[in-house]
Amino acid sequence: MTDSLKPKTHTSDPVVLIKTYTVPAEEADYFTEAYQENARIMSTQPGFIRSRLHRPLADAPETRFVHIAEWSSGTALDEATGNPDWHAALKRLFEDPALHITSEPASYRVVVEFHSS
Repeated sequence: MTDSLKPKTHTSDPVVLIKTYTVPAEEADYFTEAYQENARIMSTQPGFIRSRLHRPLADAPETRFVHIAEWSSGTALDEATGNPDWHAALKRLFEDPALHITSEPASYRVVVEFHSS
């Protein structure tokens, strides 16, 4: 969990947060429900644009979710990660005895973009 709190973007450019969560397959539905508290809190923060949690179509022993959140700036994301309610929700998520989560967060900026013509 602490890795989720360390990175700071220090940029005023728009950023995309991409984070993977891996949970045992039998915990996947419960994780989806529990995750929503965390997402709701962040969605109310200034600079938040949107968030999506992706689940793979194929079944496997572990389910690897991909969370993608867009922010108007890295500094808005940096400020949002200081929210004590979010810290508490994140702690509850990672310390839930019914969940066995591993996670890898990273923040990105768009360097190439295409749209349909």
